[in-house]
Amino acid sequence: MSGINQARGTKGNKTVINDGDVLLPEKWLVRFRNPKGFFVRQFHAPGFYEAYDTVMTYAEKLNLEILWFKEKRTCGIEYLNRNFPQLESFCTYCNKKFNHADPILCAELDCSLEFCSQQCAHNHQNMRHRHKRS
Repeated sequence: MSGINQARGTKGNKTVINDGDVLLPEKWLVRFRNPKGFFVRQFHAPGFYEAYDTVMTYAEKLNLEILWFKEKRTCGIEYLNRNFPQLESFCTYCNKKFNHADPILCAELDCSLEFCSQQCAHNHQNMRHRHKRS
């Protein structure tokens, strides 16, 4: 292999990726402010720039003010031991991606599923929990 290809990390026409060069997704937290108050969401991103892009896109879509975002592992103890709603989720019933500030939760106390609409929540309720009561 020539000296130039060794410096670039290539072998012939193929790029060689070292295991140390691949960034694994980290869990991030972001705190927003909207007219109703403050809220925190969590999401995964492999690095700062990907996290920044994700947060900015979400904030622009929903017209939110970003107060801060950081890797969850660098946040204080009050954030480390808690789970927060996902920044963007998939509806459990219809599998559509949604990013409402407050997703619709299942009405059953022992069910933690989230939905994109009241209709999906209602359909889930009828299909999944109606049989429990019978």
